[in-house]
Amino acid sequence: MKPTRKKTTLTTIEAARILGVAVSSVSKWIDEGKLTAGRTPGGHRRIEREDLVWFLQRQKLRIPPELQNSPPRVLVVDDEPPFAQWLEEEIRDRYPDFEVILAHDGYSAGEIVGLVKPEVIVLDLHIPGMDGFEVCARIKSNPRTRNASVIAITADPSAQARSRILELGACACLEKPFDASLLLGEIAKALTLPSGPAR
Repeated sequence: MKPTRKKTTLTTIEAARILGVAVSSVSKWIDEGKLTAGRTPGGHRRIEREDLVWFLQRQKLRIPPELQNSPPRVLVVDDEPPFAQWLEEEIRDRYPDFEVILAHDGYSAGEIVGLVKPEVIVLDLHIPGMDGFEVCARIKSNPRTRNASVIAITADPSAQARSRILELGACACLEKPFDASLLLGEIAKALTLPSGPAR
């Protein structure tokens, strides 16, 4: 069964309770620009869970269990639906609790990354709209998404393309066709998970 995701936004009081600190400390982090927060129409501060986790990671602080309950999200971007669906099935077979999202062009991928903030993006370099290079560059230049792991895939590999995508921040570049175990291994490395079969 897929775990139920908790509410995505927190008040400063809820964030302070989870972290075991004073509310004034959370407010100070926000005022200093260290922790991102939005405001409700009534002026109350709201903190996205992802932003709080990102803040803790940057400060090298422990992430409390309350912030670790959401299943990892993997975005698969490929303009060939059958291939994308095959990847989705392989990922779900290995990691049933993962949330797997599909996109078939660069513009859709960019929108989904901004909305969902996936932890891993499997990105074909040659897709309609924005190509994979531009998508990767945008992901890595945005402070709110740059921590996502980008695994590039391509049917037209070249030393230049491979070098370019890795320089843009991708953690790996796989040549199509590839064995699914290679991709699953890269996803496991990106999320620091065991690479063997799921129990």
